[in-house]
Amino acid sequence: MKELILSSPLVIIFLVVISLIYVLVIFHYAGTNKKIASNLEKVFFGTFIISISGATGASILPFNKLNPQVLTLASTTLPTIAGNIGLYGLGFFIIISRLRYTLKDSIQVLVNLIVKEPFLFLLLLMIELSCLWSNAPIFTLKTSVVYLVVSLFAIYLGKQYSWQEIYPLWRWINIIVVILSFLESLKGDPGANWSGILGHKNQFSFFMAQSAMLWLMHAVYSPKQRRLSIGFFALSLIALQKGGSGASKVLMVVLISLWGYFGFVKKLKVQWAFVSVILFMILSICITILVTENLEFIVVDTLNKDLTLTGRTDFWPIIVDKINQSPLLGYGIAGFWQPWRGADDPGGGIIVAATQFQPPHSHNGFLDLGLELGWLGVSLYALSFFNNIAKAVVYLGRTRLPEAGLPLLLLTYTLMTNLTETGLLGANSIWFWYVVTTVRLTLDTSGKSIA
Repeated sequence: MKELILSSPLVIIFLVVISLIYVLVIFHYAGTNKKIASNLEKVFFGTFIISISGATGASILPFNKLNPQVLTLASTTLPTIAGNIGLYGLGFFIIISRLRYTLKDSIQVLVNLIVKEPFLFLLLLMIELSCLWSNAPIFTLKTSVVYLVVSLFAIYLGKQYSWQEIYPLWRWINIIVVILSFLESLKGDPGANWSGILGHKNQFSFFMAQSAMLWLMHAVYSPKQRRLSIGFFALSLIALQKGGSGASKVLMVVLISLWGYFGFVKKLKVQWAFVSVILFMILSICITILVTENLEFIVVDTLNKDLTLTGRTDFWPIIVDKINQSPLLGYGIAGFWQPWRGADDPGGGIIVAATQFQPPHSHNGFLDLGLELGWLGVSLYALSFFNNIAKAVVYLGRTRLPEAGLPLLLLTYTLMTNLTETGLLGANSIWFWYVVTTVRLTLDTSGKSIA
């Protein structure tokens, strides 16, 4: 089919003309009907978020071509770059009638966000300036621009949509990923662990735990859609089991426990509620590390996890030493793990002695952040994170469940998944939802909600 289309200029012209007609028709209806424009915007965001799902993004067409991360890769072809930029430009063109009024107050909101949440914006500033101290400044610059674009999309979504609007969008995006992952995994080796459309079994399993939790909550709080929600919850659990990740099962228990804990936290004063949530997170971290790294009986016999593949703690001290060689600012965005540089790769010498495994990243989001932006970057993120926890506790006390618990659920998910994997910062859905949460909490707790 591809060869047939490319071999005939008339076919190409015909397809271009038909496409333009469709675009103009959609543009017309979007400009005359606010509801259509709003729905098209949600489709735009849904497609974008699916393309960056997990820590690495979707691995199937067309989503892998729509991931903005492809713009940073040397292997990306010119047609892919043109298609990526062109399709996003087309999306903006179609919904421009909506953007005319949704962007009117952007400067005012942005200033308010910078004042109320300076740590995140200082971190974004570090990201953009990190090309100045990177060993690969051009690559770092391209990557940092992509990170900024993802962050701007997240800021817009957080500004424009309330949690009541974000919650269903989030659920449906996740279940689409679950269904696509089922279809993709069923084509593979039936005996292998599933990775779905997310590339790696651990990230896939973490994502399935998140999806299962979202639909379980919906089943509890929405009786009219309970059967559908239970079905999607079960589908996500099956996928989680097929992923074969022990850490994801611990994560599922932590998220369910957190949800049950909210009833207790909501009754406390804000100060004690904050302390209680911090203690819960610390306890969850300890249990996760204990179960996934040390208890051979639980890990092997109960979680079906192979301890011989768990060599993270062998190279983490080496990574800390590498951070301490450039402690303040790090190596710049995407400036450390660079295997294409061969002998000049800063991370090339990190090898697990027992297995000769050469890690592609730190298997810890906080260590990777330290490598990229130094201890200063880690400190800014930590300050932003604790600030968000405080705001999330306030929001929990003010609002009804389930929406009231979504920020703390997402913050806990972000923390737990970055203990043994990466994805804290990047063109991925973990960073995207973190920025959305930061923006939404800042607006909700400052009394200047836009949505």
